[in-house]
Amino acid sequence: MFYKNKYFYPVLALFCIAILSFIAISSSGSKYQEPESSEPVIESQPDEEVQAEVDPYDKTVYETEIVKYTDIILPLNSTNGNYLAETLFVGDSNTEGIGAFEHLPMQNVLGKHSMNIQGFTADDYMLIAEDNPETEEDESQYITMYNVLVNRQPQRIIINFGTNNAGAHAVPEQFARTYADTLSLIKAACPNTKIVVAAILPVCKDRAYPKIMQDVIDLFNIELAKICKENGYGFLHYPEIFKDSETGYANPDYFSSDGVHLNGSGYRLLLDYAAKHQYN
Repeated sequence: MFYKNKYFYPVLALFCIAILSFIAISSSGSKYQEPESSEPVIESQPDEEVQAEVDPYDKTVYETEIVKYTDIILPLNSTNGNYLAETLFVGDSNTEGIGAFEHLPMQNVLGKHSMNIQGFTADDYMLIAEDNPETEEDESQYITMYNVLVNRQPQRIIINFGTNNAGAHAVPEQFARTYADTLSLIKAACPNTKIVVAAILPVCKDRAYPKIMQDVIDLFNIELAKICKENGYGFLHYPEIFKDSETGYANPDYFSSDGVHLNGSGYRLLLDYAAKHQYN
């Protein structure tokens, strides 16, 4: 019989090992997933559920650093009654809402959802020439938000970008370089425009955009304060009124249910603060 052959059991063992290995590989292959990218991604749409901040957040880091720049934070000053009417608000979705919800006329607002500081000079913002359907070529033309600003030559801007840049792997120094270069472009193209840099609004601990990090926003704001001090821009310190003093996150009373965008009370507070901390 074959099983009495001296090679029977070694051959049988090798055969069993081969079968078990095949089963293991097939099983693990069906569960394999591509590794997630290490690049920070800020989605334009919120996640399905509001989520609480997972990583520990130390609010004292910002509190300790920002006091070094109290001399350039705009103080209480409301001498100009036409201040807001003379100001153009420039920024992302929270700026867009100032006009969309009619807190100010649209002529005072340049804002777009999901816009970041890079997109200000690079992304299509306004259609200036529509496509002619009678021709084969697409003749539609867009200009950037920066182009619109230059064409307007406003008396004053309050610029507020950064929320959509604040991913977990963001580099504050790189963000600051891009922001500083952008402000230099504006200053050169609009020499008579007064520039106010608004600190990035905080986010709530419970929010629908968990990839926007509060500790990164804090680091960004410190960098913005440095830029203002070095270049003589006004620094409008929104965190002073929007941060919860106990947690360091945004006070949810002023934000919508997604924990990132302002509600009606938030917009009224923002505009009141801007009007009372003027840069003339």
